[in-house]
Amino acid sequence: MKVNRATRAQLAREASRIRADQQRHNAPVPAITDQITRTLPITPLEAWRLAYGWSRRHVVEAVCEVYRSDGLAPPGLTTAMLCRWEHSQARPGPEYLYALARVYGTDPTRLGVPLPAGSPGWYGHPIPQPRQEPHMPPEYPELTAVADSIALNGADTGGDLAEQALGFYTQRYSDFPPRVLAGEVARCRSLLMGHTNPDTRRVLGWMSALLGNLAHHTHDPTGALIHLSTAARIGEQVGDPHLSGWALGAQSMVTMADHRPVEALELAEQAAHHAHTPLRSAQITAWCRLRPLAALGDTETLTAHITQARRDMDRTEDEPGRFGFDQAEFELHLAEALLDHNPAQAAGHAHTSASLKRSGSPGWAAAVTVHARAQAAQRQHQDAVALGESVLDTVTAGSLRATTHRRLRSLVDDLGGHPSGGTLADRVSLLN
Repeated sequence: MKVNRATRAQLAREASRIRADQQRHNAPVPAITDQITRTLPITPLEAWRLAYGWSRRHVVEAVCEVYRSDGLAPPGLTTAMLCRWEHSQARPGPEYLYALARVYGTDPTRLGVPLPAGSPGWYGHPIPQPRQEPHMPPEYPELTAVADSIALNGADTGGDLAEQALGFYTQRYSDFPPRVLAGEVARCRSLLMGHTNPDTRRVLGWMSALLGNLAHHTHDPTGALIHLSTAARIGEQVGDPHLSGWALGAQSMVTMADHRPVEALELAEQAAHHAHTPLRSAQITAWCRLRPLAALGDTETLTAHITQARRDMDRTEDEPGRFGFDQAEFELHLAEALLDHNPAQAAGHAHTSASLKRSGSPGWAAAVTVHARAQAAQRQHQDAVALGESVLDTVTAGSLRATTHRRLRSLVDDLGGHPSGGTLADRVSLLN
């Protein structure tokens, strides 16, 4: 997709804002780079430069200095060449790639450009160790190995291998902290961007959808909508209605989280056009229609849609996985839609959802927190507090999704300063 100059300038301004925000939290450059690639449709090669706040002229001069320091004549690199590389219009050769890695203080495999098979390194010598610490914790080697394998295959990466990478990310979605997983999915997606066959394009679309979901779970609505819009567009381009419908449905959820029920319902109608099975119809209704209708106070339409969604679910089998839909998720969305309308029913649905999930999993945490809110709505304050604290006792802060953060903050509000909720309120206030 061709991006005009005004859009490029806007992306650069947004990257600068991300850099400033991350620096306030003392984030290292690799972490800033990861945040930029998670949030914006920018290649890792460009993200590294923007994470440092450097101009292209500065990088060109730094590359020339790398050559001089090794006793080599400065290369013919120009800012126009670097621009084309950053926008995936061309690829740097291995020597340039190693030089850029040295400038940015990272490993060349982290630049988002596949290395040619059998690359000899920097003029036949191994690349020096990077100045920075690796950006990925060593306790997730099975995760980093996926994108590393894609990088090693380079131009030989086929649709099957890309599909396997996507399958790993979706099946293991809940096994890694959302920010960690998002960085790796973004890296893998960037390595596949040069492939134009429809199968790989479809995988790229689903990876964009995955990044949108991860952005939603890390409290980044702007990034979520960017990635999900990209996914929906790719779905249209490659003829994958499931991808288009899923991405539009997820956009509706993100929009509703921003308290825009009318827009959420409009997106729900668009998503419903792509829902060609009973399961997907139930999914779109649960995701996109129930909470907006509840927020608008349209209880008659809400009840009708709940009835229809139940019928659709009764006609289907569960489809597990990040892009599927199952009974536990259905029960969760019913519970949230009914919180204000019928908190007793909401408590029952939330309890059922939690019972279908593994204790400590993100889905379990979401369901238990909604159950707690339903208890608070029924003035069962001590029960509500106990459920909320059980979530904080069971799930580490780094693995707690932003969506559950919001539910916990709402729970504290629901308790209305009740004395039994003081400790819970203090604990929730410490969450990032």
